[in-house]
Amino acid sequence: MKRIFSSDLVRIITVVLLGSLSISILQPIMPLYLTSIGIIPTVLGLMVSVAMVGMVLGEGSGGWITDKLGLKFPMGIAALVCALVVFSFTLTQKLPLIFLLFFLWGIARSMIFPVGRGYIGAAAPLMKKATFMAIYASIMAAVRSLAAFVGGFIVDWRGFPSVFFISSGVALLSGIMAVTGLRGIRPLKDELPAVPALTDQIPPVGPIYRSRPVIILCTAAILQHLEMGISGTFLPLLATQVAGATATEVGIIFTVSGLVTMVLLFPMGWLADRYGKRDLMILGIIISASGMVGLAFAQNFSWIIVFVSIRSLGMAMFSPAAVALLSGNVPRQQQSTVMGIYGACEDIGIIAGSTLGGFLWSIWGQQLTFITGAITSGLGVLLCLSLTRDQVAQKAGY
Repeated sequence: MKRIFSSDLVRIITVVLLGSLSISILQPIMPLYLTSIGIIPTVLGLMVSVAMVGMVLGEGSGGWITDKLGLKFPMGIAALVCALVVFSFTLTQKLPLIFLLFFLWGIARSMIFPVGRGYIGAAAPLMKKATFMAIYASIMAAVRSLAAFVGGFIVDWRGFPSVFFISSGVALLSGIMAVTGLRGIRPLKDELPAVPALTDQIPPVGPIYRSRPVIILCTAAILQHLEMGISGTFLPLLATQVAGATATEVGIIFTVSGLVTMVLLFPMGWLADRYGKRDLMILGIIISASGMVGLAFAQNFSWIIVFVSIRSLGMAMFSPAAVALLSGNVPRQQQSTVMGIYGACEDIGIIAGSTLGGFLWSIWGQQLTFITGAITSGLGVLLCLSLTRDQVAQKAGY
């Protein structure tokens, strides 16, 4: 087997990290910026949903294009388009144009991310997929944490336009590196082992939509990320409008969330490989839902930090286990495709969460908004329980 941490993977991760940095600088700031130009919560939720619709299209098609054509084209073009779109946010405050920019931004940014998970899914040993997925996710979380803090600090220091300029510049750098640095890298494909072994078991190539575990895991991702759509969109409003936080403090909240995730992802991935991916997914769902309930009743900055950390613990348990379980059910040549589909399902959940959250926040306020996220996330427990131990062990190294 080709070495997992090869120079190819380093180049891929570098491009993905720069793309993530560009997006994460804006993540805690975008709701505050839109509110500052008179966008109400309902419209804010719809804008985020439009971006997620673009991401559904981008992730699903981006993974498939990567499996067919290689990495340079989808990653390079997507990053360059992302740079142009982010810069364009500074040129208009007209609602129709902002909706269009969100849609294009969603398509462009989402075509970058299936590649990293897909490449690791193809290269990692079956019994260690969750561990390697967790390492990758930890690196991503560290970048997002740093970017969130920097974004909030820049707004308080230099104002909103500076954040958009910096984000656009980083995306441009990511695109240049993709075009110049990813030549010749092709997705890995399955090779039959000379001596078959349990850990060499290769799932059969076939229509992904017929795989029961894939369907269950993608549906669970929708429910879990519906919660994320609510928290990601309305946590900045909770912090500023309810707790009276500044833009810098909003950045700190997202930074703490990312740091907790970063620190815990690796041990949670190791636990998933050692003691069971399904069980850790279930525990993660329960813990993240409890964090959402806590956020519903948080009234100050300190309690928001506490419950955001609890929610991040739950996500650190759920994510590497779910992605590793998914990867174990598809062959190498379909890894980027299935990761794109899984990412699209995550985006569908975020669409539903941001849209539903906008209406709930406008009518009933923050408590029902965050409690709804907890309830929908908790439904994922029932789906995970439908994955029997025998089924998971047979295909994905439970």
